[in-house]
Amino acid sequence: MKKLQKKPYFIILFGLFLSFQSIYSQNNNEISTYNWFDKNLGVESLDFKNGPAHFNFDKTVEGQNRYYISDQFKNGSINYNGQNYYNIDLKYDIYADEAIIRPYNETNHTQSNLIKETVTFFKIGNEKFVNLKELPAGYKPGYYEETLTGENSILYIKYYKEKKNVLKDNLFLIEFVQKYDFILLKDNKFTLVNDKKEIIKLYPDKKRKINDFFFMNRNLRKDDPGLFMKSLMKYINNFNL
Repeated sequence: MKKLQKKPYFIILFGLFLSFQSIYSQNNNEISTYNWFDKNLGVESLDFKNGPAHFNFDKTVEGQNRYYISDQFKNGSINYNGQNYYNIDLKYDIYADEAIIRPYNETNHTQSNLIKETVTFFKIGNEKFVNLKELPAGYKPGYYEETLTGENSILYIKYYKEKKNVLKDNLFLIEFVQKYDFILLKDNKFTLVNDKKEIIKLYPDKKRKINDFFFMNRNLRKDDPGLFMKSLMKYINNFNL
């Protein structure tokens, strides 16, 4: 399918929106302009390379799926080839580590994987996932949730799932097991912090504070390891608490 170029049309649209500058801020004006353009031409016409169609034939245990939180699309945004796109329907397949998009056209039910090499980041709701392409040896490349946890530290969370076959009611079904990797970028160095000992090595002067947090938040660590780690790092750094 031939791609339409977005930028020449944007110049025209920009002129149409100049009269609204006194009402909206520059940032809101830009987002509104992109939303109008994207929705009226459709996702198929944007400056996207055509990614492969997304199919899911999993027969899973009830209540499970391969996606981040939900198999339903949510409103989000992406930075694709250095271009921001807003008000996009997205979901995240964490088993295959693929961001998935669907078109605005309600008659077209095709779902497509975004070509990862051209994605800088995407947002689903308020959560930002960045594409970490160059990591030290031994680290998983791909999409990580990014959270600022201190003035000199950023926490990256890799959500992924492992699957196993289970026999239930004489049927073989897929069961997904949620997994996490936690990487801290501190003083421009990446460190895997899946273990409490690694965290204490980075913050030896806050050992007691770390131990106290682990003790007081045992249930949170079990129920939501991602939120536990984000809260711990902010607690250590007294950041936005």
